[in-house]
Amino acid sequence: MYVSAQHLALANQAVLETFENCSVAWQAIPHWDTGDPAQTQVPANNVKTAVPGVLPIVAKSVPFDVTLALLEATPDALLSVIVNKTVDLATKVDAAVIPNLRVAATVQQQLVKTDEHTIQDSMISARATVETQGYRAPSCLIVDTAGLKVLSLLVNGNSMLETFLTAGHVNSLHRADTINKPTPDTPATEGLLIGRGRLIPHGGAADASAGEEPADIAVSVPPSVEVVGEKGANTIAMVLRIRYALRVKDSDGIVAFTP
Repeated sequence: MYVSAQHLALANQAVLETFENCSVAWQAIPHWDTGDPAQTQVPANNVKTAVPGVLPIVAKSVPFDVTLALLEATPDALLSVIVNKTVDLATKVDAAVIPNLRVAATVQQQLVKTDEHTIQDSMISARATVETQGYRAPSCLIVDTAGLKVLSLLVNGNSMLETFLTAGHVNSLHRADTINKPTPDTPATEGLLIGRGRLIPHGGAADASAGEEPADIAVSVPPSVEVVGEKGANTIAMVLRIRYALRVKDSDGIVAFTP
């Protein structure tokens, strides 16, 4: 073995904790363990289709190399490298999951920027949409930087952010770098309002039940370290990996905010 069982356990714990802290998707969308690392597909459970379907489990990974000297040093030396690479893995997963949530969203709501009254009306309209579908628990809102600037509008020197979140019945706000890639026919989406079936605290989706929510993530391999083996002189190839499937079970429970 290139890494002792103790060091590997510490590394995997650091990967999971760092991933939980860095991934918007992990914090905002409940997930469940398939119980089978070799599983290749999961039921889609899409309530909008009459015919049952399946979804493929996809893999995301970040390969990197370390020296034998680093592996034989204190655990902190290895952990510093792994934590840095885990941020890259979280970024990869967010870049795949969040735009797919946008693609699945069938309801669009214009986030009008004229003044605080029209922005508040947009938030209430989005709230009404998900509540009509039965998602009456406080919602989750994911916005890009432009969307966060809109919601942070200052009126008489005071931020309107809390007022807008209250109007939208939102208890969890996350900023993501990219929600979708704009095209000539599809403007940039500035936010996604995700309805909740149960009360989930901010950033607590990883510990919540996935059953009642409009979207969840099926995980066959959690964020973890794989030791591949020797690669050149005194170098060991390693990989951070995760295998998962995003399931949007009720697209009407997600509202996309457009400019």
